This record gives sequence, C-alpha cells and structure tokens, in this order.
Amino acid sequence: MEYLPAPRPYRHGNLPNAMRAAARAILDEAGPDGVGLRETARRVGVSATAAYRHFDSKEDLLASVAAEGFRELSAAMRATADSHEPLIGLGLAYVEFALQKRGLFRLMFGPLLVERGKYPGLNEAVNEALGLIQEVVTGEAGKPHDENPATLAAWGLVHGLSTLFIDGLVPEAQARVMAERILVRSGPSRLEASQATG
Repeated sequence: MEYLPAPRPYRHGNLPNAMRAAARAILDEAGPDGVGLRETARRVGVSATAAYRHFDSKEDLLASVAAEGFRELSAAMRATADSHEPLIGLGLAYVEFALQKRGLFRLMFGPLLVERGKYPGLNEAVNEALGLIQEVVTGEAGKPHDENPATLAAWGLVHGLSTLFIDGLVPEAQARVMAERILVRSGPSRLEASQATG
C-alpha cells in the first residue's frame, strides 16, 4: 500500500488578509503592474492554487486591496469629524493618507475606480468614503455625491493636492503646511458658496 505524504500545514490563519498585505508591499515597491497572484502567493508562502481559491484574478485581488484602502481612508477622515474645523481636518486626513500610503492611494484612484461597479465590496467602500466627504461638506447624507457641486469641489481640492504632493510636484517637506494653508483659505465659506450656486 502506497502512502501519500501528509499535506503541508496551512500556515496562515487568514490567507486573504495575508495576500492583501503582500500585495500592498508590492504596490509600494512596483505599483499595480507589479502585483500578480503568483508573486503575491509566493511572498505569502502558499501556492498559486491556494491564492486562486480566494481571488479569481489579479484584478479581483487589487479590487479587494483598494476596498481595504477606502475603508482605511474613511476611518482616517471620520476620526476628524469632531474637530473644530471638520472640513479642514478631513482634508488634512485625506492628504496625510496619500502621503503615507502612496502605492495604495494610486491603486485606489486608478482604473479600478472606474470599474468599481464590477466589485461590490469596492463600490461600497468608495461610496462610504465619498459619502463621508459629502456629509462633512453639506451636512447631508444619502444624495449622490456626483450631483453635488460642493462635494465635488472639496473632493477635487484635496485629491488634487494629494496627487501633486505624492507625484513630487511639490516638495513633501512643504506638503502638509501648504495643504493646511490652502484648505483654510478655501474653507467652508467658499464651498458653501459653490453649494448655493449649484
């Protein structure tokens, strides 16, 4: 009678989380193009077959990572909701998130964002983050953010600043100070004016 070798013990309590963590490390090193299921599985120490049990494709893995990023961004912005100037606090949290998690931020706002309808978890996480921006800007939740000029203005401002900073068009040493100055000058009164004219 032939005996088969015992299967290797499964070393990860939560393989999807381990895969997302490895993918995030690759994002920081090589960007979204460097992330693949085989390479991510190799870094985690499992077979590609094990990875495919949890993620159908590279895009599925990246969508899962992006959703995780949007949830983290929402948590960072939500933590500023009780500040004296919640809109400025939210904007600074957004910029700080981009500066600290550049690879993840680029993934979140790359082509997957346009395709988010294919990935329910990602779509839900994006809507939560944008809904939070809208709630802080307008005091209202529930309306589609893309129909609200003040929400789009606030998002465009903090996203544009973040992109300028992480792309190195503004020295990082000045990024936080400049972001605060710009947000204070662009503050709630200007956004309220854009809301009134929208």
